[in-house]
Amino acid sequence: MKRTAGDWLVHVLARRSSENRRQFILCFILLAAIGGGAAGLGMLVYHSLSRSDFFQITEIRINGIHRLRRDRILTLGRVRVGDNLLSLNTDKIKTRLAAEPWIAKAEVDREWPNRLIITIKERKPLCLLNQGGKLSYVDRHGRVFAAVEAGDELDYPVISGLPTAAKAGPGGPLSLALKFIHYAGLGSDFLPRQNISELHFRKKGGEILFLADRPFPIYLGKVIDRSSYSRLAKVLEWLYKHRKFKEVSYIKMGYGEEKILVVKNR
Repeated sequence: MKRTAGDWLVHVLARRSSENRRQFILCFILLAAIGGGAAGLGMLVYHSLSRSDFFQITEIRINGIHRLRRDRILTLGRVRVGDNLLSLNTDKIKTRLAAEPWIAKAEVDREWPNRLIITIKERKPLCLLNQGGKLSYVDRHGRVFAAVEAGDELDYPVISGLPTAAKAGPGGPLSLALKFIHYAGLGSDFLPRQNISELHFRKKGGEILFLADRPFPIYLGKVIDRSSYSRLAKVLEWLYKHRKFKEVSYIKMGYGEEKILVVKNR
């Protein structure tokens, strides 16, 4: 039986170490394309190899997934075991994967001769946004990237009261809320991120903070920055150490210059 150039190359590759197979393939195709002006020969070899069982994918390794499932990644990428590794367009696979809201970044690499490696970086929610009774995930950059579905994780601070058209631009209400939640993630044991239940925006301005383990509201006012967070954390620390939480009706910030008003129950 007559052997084609592709059959000969497959035979040679099978005898070479895996480390230099890729270099050998590229050099062979390049030489075939320029040697003697035979550009068509290079294409002939490529098409033969792109249909060869030698480059048939036997393993697809997917790294970095936590929320997303393996079968979801394969469906999005339109790739499967048995495809030809040489003929895959990795850029198109990455573009298809990027259409999934939970994927922040995707890398697709070939490991010759028959393994495909997909590395996923998933988006991490910072909080939930409640608009019009619908919950969505928001990342630390203020990107509202996915709607909450049945069975999804809900243990995040909730931002509510914002109009549907609210944007996450610098200095905007959503941006301010994200900064406050970010500060809580850095620091105080008395006002940690996990203890923030809800940040509610009032129509007349200002935010109301509700804690997960305390019934009283905290009126944050219109200025939310690192210093105001630190002052509030110190007040909560004092209330905790002196066992005064049960006496508190509400807390109001911005009550005079750098002052915090703690109102007791009657």
